[in-house]
Amino acid sequence: MTSLERVALQYLRLDSLEDMKCIPRKELESRLDEATPSILERLSASEILQHSRDVYTETADEYAANPHTQYVVDELIEFMALLPEGACVLDVGCGTGRDALFMSCPNTLFRASLMQREKNGKKTIEKFSPPQTSLRIIALDGSDGMLEKALEYLALHEDLVFAYTPLFILGDMHDLHAQAEILGVGSLEGIWSCTALFTHTPQKLANESLRAVAEFLKSGGVFFASYTNGNVAGAHDKLLASSTGRIKYFSQPNPEVVADLARHHGLHLIQESVSDFEIGGKVVQRGLFCSQFFRKQ
Repeated sequence: MTSLERVALQYLRLDSLEDMKCIPRKELESRLDEATPSILERLSASEILQHSRDVYTETADEYAANPHTQYVVDELIEFMALLPEGACVLDVGCGTGRDALFMSCPNTLFRASLMQREKNGKKTIEKFSPPQTSLRIIALDGSDGMLEKALEYLALHEDLVFAYTPLFILGDMHDLHAQAEILGVGSLEGIWSCTALFTHTPQKLANESLRAVAEFLKSGGVFFASYTNGNVAGAHDKLLASSTGRIKYFSQPNPEVVADLARHHGLHLIQESVSDFEIGGKVVQRGLFCSQFFRKQ
């Protein structure tokens, strides 16, 4: 159990995480929403980040098996189209390695197999052809459990021929300078962050995170981030009792705030879109997710 979960249980007046299962889901979510500001007030940003790392490590098997994590998003195809062959890209919060392998392996059948996500009634493969370029990927994640899954995923596909074998490294996505020797300040042509930065980023760390992104990108480099849209979701901070039985922390920033902070660091918004939260093809909440592309001056 993490520090965040111990504090949360105190506010929920529960003795264990197992006790959460006895509370109806809507009631539990309501109680967590009400208590979230007080819970997080007692924790430092580093404790919140450590909580996320620990929870994702301990639930890596469940995450990897979740059907929702199997396929790439449409925006990855658009991101790759903005970069030349062999461009050096950092995959921030790479998780189980799905996107890293997709970007670095030119095998058309492999890529097509990962383009089965359905959005607005159409699969990715019905809207886009598999990319013809391959990128040099450095894939970073703060959870050693997730990186183990990524390396397992890579080994599972050892029969594939990679244009550039991705490099997986353990590190804090909010402290890229700790990996400066590997990443190289000003050397990246792209930074990809699918539901990582600004999905698990305490508000006080947003500005410095964007500063680091800008510093590591080359002039003309592209940065992508997707996250929950705070204009729809409401509060910046969200605690959710997940299906794994753990409490997860999510950040939900306003896209305008992210764009303004990015502009301050020379990252200019070139494309933005919102998408709906769907379950089984049925829209549950409209415009809940935001995707943004930026280019460095």
